Amino acid sequence: MENVTKFLQCVELDMVKEFVRICTKHDLTYFMAGGTFLGAIRHKGFIPWDDDVDIGMYRRDYDKFLKIAETELSYPYKIQTYQNTDSHHYYFSHIVDTRYKVRRLGSLDKREEYVWIDIFPYDGLPNGIKGNLFYLRLLFCRFCYHMANFDKINIARTDRAVWQKIVLKFLFLIHRLFRFDKHKWINRIDVLLKSNDLHSCDRVMSFMGVKLYKEVLPRSVYDDLIDYSFEDVNLKGPRDSDTVLRQMYGEYMELPPENKRKSHPLEILSDT
Repeated sequence: MENVTKFLQCVELDMVKEFVRICTKHDLTYFMAGGTFLGAIRHKGFIPWDDDVDIGMYRRDYDKFLKIAETELSYPYKIQTYQNTDSHHYYFSHIVDTRYKVRRLGSLDKREEYVWIDIFPYDGLPNGIKGNLFYLRLLFCRFCYHMANFDKINIARTDRAVWQKIVLKFLFLIHRLFRFDKHKWINRIDVLLKSNDLHSCDRVMSFMGVKLYKEVLPRSVYDDLIDYSFEDVNLKGPRDSDTVLRQMYGEYMELPPENKRKSHPLEILSDT
């Protein structure tokens, strides 16, 4: 497994470099997110057992990047979104390397996917009760969308809260009794997320991230970016790394116990 993880990290790092090249050329702002940002701070690169990359972009730059990537990315790379790839069930986008495929083993659907990196849109969240009600509305849409894609949920994640595991076991028993239209719900999420002007909001969020409300942070955090070392490249991230990582991970400089060191359950299928 260690050799597989190292291989994936090498492939993904090359995709990151191509992503950064495009962002630099077109003056697009991005920042490391999630475990990638944690890895930069704690390990100066990949978390040793992590096998993916998380990048965030404000909505305006994210939408621009999706359009540019359609023509700017060349073999072996391509951009995948739920709009341009039927099998792509995620709301956020992937840059993929079409030379390598993996089989995802953590869900009911043992699907095949190209090796990828995640690109997340960051959107505004209003303050006060208006924002809280808006977030609850989004959560309902997210629940319905996940129900429509229940067989693709990674039920093997080791970092799920106990309540999430209990809910998943219950939903596993009932999800076939109800019909949810995945296109309806992902489009509703898209419309809602784009309905707030990010730059008029004091809070931003990566709504489809796994940490849910822990990924809601002051916009000022992401308005102030600096370079961090990540393997053999410099990547952008919030200057106030402590605020981001402490909210998401708690005592983030402490290594988790081995049974909490998650990676995606998968196997490499091909290389061409």
